Amino acid sequence: MKKIIIALGLIVGMTSCNSWLDEEPKSVAAETFYNTEAEAAAAVLAPLNKLRTGYNTMNFPGMQEAFSDYAYGRGSWEPLSQYQGLNTTNISRANAVWTGLYQSIRDCNIAIARLPQAASLTDAKKNAYLGELRFIRAFDYFNLVRLYGACPLRTDENMSKYNLAKSSVDDIYSYILADLLFASANAPEISRIAGTPNKYSALSLLSEVYLQLGKYSEAASAAKQVIDSGKYSLVSVSTVRDFDKIFGVNVNNSTEEIFYLKNDNSANGNGWEYVMLCAHPSAKINGQKMYGAGGWYGIYSTDTNSFISEWDVKDLRKDFNLLPFNLGLGFNTYLMVKFYDTSAPGPSGAGNDFPCIRYPDVLMVYAEAITKANGAPNADAMEKLNMIHRRAYGYAPTAASAVDFSLADYSTTDKFMDLLVKEQGYECMNEAKRWMFLTRLGIAKTQIKKIKGIDVADKHMLWPIPETEFNYNEALDATKDQNPGY
Repeated sequence: MKKIIIALGLIVGMTSCNSWLDEEPKSVAAETFYNTEAEAAAAVLAPLNKLRTGYNTMNFPGMQEAFSDYAYGRGSWEPLSQYQGLNTTNISRANAVWTGLYQSIRDCNIAIARLPQAASLTDAKKNAYLGELRFIRAFDYFNLVRLYGACPLRTDENMSKYNLAKSSVDDIYSYILADLLFASANAPEISRIAGTPNKYSALSLLSEVYLQLGKYSEAASAAKQVIDSGKYSLVSVSTVRDFDKIFGVNVNNSTEEIFYLKNDNSANGNGWEYVMLCAHPSAKINGQKMYGAGGWYGIYSTDTNSFISEWDVKDLRKDFNLLPFNLGLGFNTYLMVKFYDTSAPGPSGAGNDFPCIRYPDVLMVYAEAITKANGAPNADAMEKLNMIHRRAYGYAPTAASAVDFSLADYSTTDKFMDLLVKEQGYECMNEAKRWMFLTRLGIAKTQIKKIKGIDVADKHMLWPIPETEFNYNEALDATKDQNPGY
C-alpha cells in the first residue's frame, strides 16, 4: 500500500487500510476513549476521513474548476460555467460539500472536548494532537465561510445544541484565527504520518487567512516562517513528465507537500473520484490509458480561451496540464490531465493526492502580502515568483535564469498583481484554487467577463445553504437566512 496507509503501522492498534478509511469517533464514554496515543491518533484520522469522503470527492474540485476562468464544465457540470447560480443537480453537490465539512468539524469537536481529560497523555502530547485537530477545524471553516458566507459556528462548547443560528463572517474568521494560532504553536514540527497536519501546515493556512482578511504584514510574516524553516523546496524539473514527481499517482511526501488529502488506489472507494471526472475513456498518456476505469471528461478547456491561448508553449506546465483531445465538441479542446491514474480500479479509485496547500502557494502568498504591505513589490517578492516561473521552464528554481521577470517591468502593485494572477492560474491549474483566489481579489466577475465573455450573476458568488439545514435547525429561517437568489 502507499501514502498514509503505509505509515499506519506506526500507530498502535491500526493494522489495516480500513483503520484509516473507516475510523471515526466511537460512541463510548469519554473515560474509555481518547486516553491513549493510539486513540488520540484515531481522533485526528476521523475528521480527515470525513474530508476524504465529503470534500475530497469530485464535488468540491469539480465545481471549483468549472468556475475557473481557464476551464469549462461539460454535461451536468456545464451550468456551473454559465455563472448564473447553482441548478438542482449542483445544489445537491454543494450540499454534499457542506455535509462533509460539518461532519469533519463534528469529529474535531468531539475529540477537542475529550482529549484534555486523557489521563495517560502529557500536556504536550495533548496539545500536539489538539493542534492538529484545530488546524483541520480551521481548514473546514475557512472553506465554509468562503463558499457559503455566514453559517452556524459549531464548536466543542456548543456541539450538543442542534438549533444554532448563523454566526457572522467576522466571528467565524476570529474563530479560525484562534484555532490556527493555537495549531501553529502546538502542532508537531513534522507530520506524525503522511497526511496529518503540522506546525507549518497551520502557518501556511494562517498566512492565507490573513491575506483573505487584508492583514498583509501578518500574512507575510506567517508565510515567511514557512519559507525560512528550510523544510520545503520546489521540486526541480527538466521535462514535461518530470511534473509527475510532484503530482503523480506514486508520489508520497514531495518537498512541496504542506497539507494534502491522501488517496490510495489499492481498491475502488479508497481513492480520488475527481480524477475520473477529468479523464476520457480513450485518452492516453505515454501510451497508457489516462484512467484505468474510463472517464467522464466533465471538466475541459479549449484553445479559444485566451488564458490558454496566451500561455507560452515553452512553459512545461502547459503540456503537462493540457492534453489536446476531441471530446465531441470540436478539435480545439483539451483534457485537464494534471492528475491521472492508469491503474485506477474504479470511479473512486485514483491514487493521486489532493494538494490543498503546496509550497508554491506559500511563495505566492508571501509575494502578494509583502507587496501589498509595502505598497509596491520588492526584489524578494519578485524572487519568490521567479522561483516558480523558472521551475516551469526547467531551470533551477533558486538560480537566476533567462526567463526571469524583471522588477523594473513590474514595479507597481497593479502590474505585479496582474503578473501574479496569471502565474497563479498556470501553476495551480486543476487544484481547485482558482475561483476562490479570484473572488478573494474581488476580480472574479471582471476576469470571467474578460476571458469568457460571460456576466457572473450576484447569486453565483455564494452557494446556497442546504434545505435540510433549514428543515432541522429551528434557529434558521429560510426566508431570512438563505443566501441571496436561492
